Amino acid sequence: MSHWKQARWPFVVFVLIEVVIFGSGSAVTKFAYDSITPLWCLAVRFGLATAVFALFFGRRIVARLRSVKVRLWLPQALCMGISYLCCNVALDLTTATNVGFLVALPVVFAPLLSTMVERSRYPRAIIPFQVGVAGGLYLLCSQGGSLAVGPGELLALGSSVALAGALVFGKQALAELDAVTVAGTQIAVAFALCLGCALVAEPMLDVAAVRPVAWGIIVFLALFSTCLAFFLQSLALDRLSSTTVSLLLTGEPVFTALFAYLFLGETLSAMGLLGAAVIVGTVVAATWADGRTPASAPEEAPAPASAATSAVPAESVAMAASAEASSAPAPLVPLRRRAVAPPRLFVRSRRKSRMAA
Repeated sequence: MSHWKQARWPFVVFVLIEVVIFGSGSAVTKFAYDSITPLWCLAVRFGLATAVFALFFGRRIVARLRSVKVRLWLPQALCMGISYLCCNVALDLTTATNVGFLVALPVVFAPLLSTMVERSRYPRAIIPFQVGVAGGLYLLCSQGGSLAVGPGELLALGSSVALAGALVFGKQALAELDAVTVAGTQIAVAFALCLGCALVAEPMLDVAAVRPVAWGIIVFLALFSTCLAFFLQSLALDRLSSTTVSLLLTGEPVFTALFAYLFLGETLSAMGLLGAAVIVGTVVAATWADGRTPASAPEEAPAPASAATSAVPAESVAMAASAEASSAPAPLVPLRRRAVAPPRLFVRSRRKSRMAA
């Protein structure tokens, strides 16, 4: 069990499962928009997910949150809610390919934000992978053309920045909270935020007008794209860095394109296929390179360990020294001389006394 917790590959698989779920959800979300508005779709989705988490983990989450300050979990939860809010509204304003490209850019923002929050050095080793992923995303989503900049693109870019914040602040929250609590706070805050925006910006929801297909999509998004995906992401962040998770999340447009081909009949050009191959290759290479650092750490461990073990057993060192002292032949010479000398002196003194008599 401990070996499983120390391994990295299960958590990489968790993020890949999350990416597949997100890709399928992005491909089918627009079907729901035919009978329900984006904000109400989000509100119902996160409301159902909040009810599920409250039913199974409500007491546990409340008990954990009582022992920490609000500032520990609120930033990451707000960032996640803002990210989904901007992303889903952007899907209604621009093409899914443009949104897929821009939303997958936390790989650029997460290392920078992590450097600012944690006051650490920027990981320069990640720059080549960032450039490779950005180039692959461009080829995949724009198909060799150009990206137009409008309200939808700006919202998608804001979603990317917010998601990077959710990864960085979520990593900090996981230092004192478990994955269930972090995922639960993200879902609940996202529900409150989306519900408030829906009440302010859109007309009241007409439940009878929502088609059964839309209800099915909302249930899928709530249970899998929200509850399961958020939980898997929190588990992965507890073991992997926010930069590694953001790199793995760039595979979402690849699976979005795949499911769009299966469900919507969309096809990729040669440039799009090349971009998908570049993304997959870059993510695999970055994950492998990042995994080599913790693997080489145990090789440097014996140096301090030997120093520690040599300093701790003081009693055994003293016993060994005394054993060596007792077994050494040098101290025995003076002991023999002292043992023989007194009798000889005593005999001579007796002879002198007899002669005097």
